Amino acid sequence: MADIEFVEAEYGDTYVITIKDENGVDANISAYTSGVLLINDLDLSTNKLNATLTGLPSSNSKVNWVMANGQTNYNGNFVAQIQLSGSSITKNTKMMSVKSHRKLST
Repeated sequence: MADIEFVEAEYGDTYVITIKDENGVDANISAYTSGVLLINDLDLSTNKLNATLTGLPSSNSKVNWVMANGQTNYNGNFVAQIQLSGSSITKNTKMMSVKSHRKLST
């Protein structure tokens, strides 16, 4: 099971992602005003997604990825990272695993 899973070419869902500190406790992300979700190939050479996150600033450690049309047009295994920024402050999460399942044709 991957940290993030979806089916190739799906969109319209909102993924709620909880940001954790290194010790596994929900992170205080109230100082961050923007964030992006990056998804790359396993070798980190090719970026598949650079999506703006919603829900910031957040008092509950959660950010939202609203899947837009065209953001998931690939399948296989990938890595992801969330990058948060605020006034003179940045935070990068640990790498997350991503599994995009093949869409069956009709």
